[in-house]
Amino acid sequence: MSILVLDIGTTSMRGILYDHSGRKLAVHQVPNHPRFLPDGLVEESPDDWSGNTFKIFKALLATREGAGLEAISITSQRSSILPVDRDGKPLMNTIMWQDVRNQDICDRLSVHNAQLFPRTGSRVNTVFSGSKMSWVRENCPDLYPQVYKFVNIPEYVMFLMTDGYHSDHTYASRSGLMDLRTRQFDRQLLDLYGVEPDRLCMLHEPGAVVGRTSESFREATGCPTGIPVITAGGDQQCAAVGQGVLSAGDVSIVTGTGGFLIAACDTIPKDLTDNVICNCSALPGKYTIEANVLACSAAFDWFAHEFYGMEKIDYAFTEAQLVSEGDVADCMVLPYFKGRGAPDWNAGAKAVFADVTLATRRSEMFKAMMESIFMELQNHLRNFDAYFPVRRLYVSGGLTASPALNQLQADIYGREICVRTDPEATAKGAFLSALVSLGIYPDAESAFLAVTAEDAAIYTQDPGRSKKYEEKRLRMNALYERLC
Repeated sequence: MSILVLDIGTTSMRGILYDHSGRKLAVHQVPNHPRFLPDGLVEESPDDWSGNTFKIFKALLATREGAGLEAISITSQRSSILPVDRDGKPLMNTIMWQDVRNQDICDRLSVHNAQLFPRTGSRVNTVFSGSKMSWVRENCPDLYPQVYKFVNIPEYVMFLMTDGYHSDHTYASRSGLMDLRTRQFDRQLLDLYGVEPDRLCMLHEPGAVVGRTSESFREATGCPTGIPVITAGGDQQCAAVGQGVLSAGDVSIVTGTGGFLIAACDTIPKDLTDNVICNCSALPGKYTIEANVLACSAAFDWFAHEFYGMEKIDYAFTEAQLVSEGDVADCMVLPYFKGRGAPDWNAGAKAVFADVTLATRRSEMFKAMMESIFMELQNHLRNFDAYFPVRRLYVSGGLTASPALNQLQADIYGREICVRTDPEATAKGAFLSALVSLGIYPDAESAFLAVTAEDAAIYTQDPGRSKKYEEKRLRMNALYERLC
């Protein structure tokens, strides 16, 4: 028997077939095609979500291991939106989570931040989905009356599978429309954003079976009807579970398109302040605190392409560039290629290269850029320390393919970091959710211990370099205050 995890990322989608022991039986990955447009718009065709889903299922079900499919578990990027009509037909391109066309709406609503943060766990911001729905309502008068549902990407994919509109608390906690304590959409919040409740999906706890595969999905993919579909939760929450971030003091950092930090919380912290985000966890009934850097490997990819002409990242080349620069780079970068996230939510912030001279090489600029991304993550780690001592720090995501970047992180954070050998933390978290949902294990902790081998690389900080990076981080923050 096998469990198929569908992991919907920003730049690609992948399906992984697991057996109950956690062994990967088959993997199929296909690229997504987000379009970065002028004025901060980021869109993607809805055909990517349907077409890529169908491709992945056809490829995996054609394998020998696909014959015994027991369940489907879905995890995804969280805050993009897609309006659909009564038949489930998309009415426009997907407005992606990085899109900032809703900035004016957020500016207008930000006067309510003091009242909103305690209820929603976040200040008003361009990333969360509620203000994107407001934008459609205010700017698309001909289209809006046709909107039957506002769905995010996993909600749309689950509709394709089950013919029903379902979601879970992890996604709703990234909307600005849900009260964190009641874990339901809140009438006052909906009225503030101008979103009608009947245009939203039904909410479930993460890990719930939301439906079973339909006849139309069988016709599109060959998937048998009646297979249970599980909403495992948002990608970053699942990545934390996949890393083993299950109790307070454990922190996950995912170095993907954006950089995300998540710490586990059993309850909403009593002393919560708006220098972090509080979301629902992928563990039912629990919470996380979170922070982000909006451009992480996206900035890495941009630099490699624009400065080195690389179409595909060569990590051996990356290692050579980083090592050749030796100690702390002389130049400085503000890493706000897509604005700044919490605590400022400054969508207007831009990246800045500073302290550049005629002696500065592109390899030094590259290293300085990566330093700056990790120093911004360290800003957030320092905020986390105010809530509980950070005991264990787990790092995953695409950038962990570079040992030099892993060592750089340890030096900048001033802490030992753990990099597990399986890079698929997000998919693993969704797999663990399925094991619990199917009753194979009683809880995520038991499932994690049963399927996780004790194999991880440990990187220990160099105290001398850590001190230098702490001084540079403070200079970076001071530069941001002067310029932004």
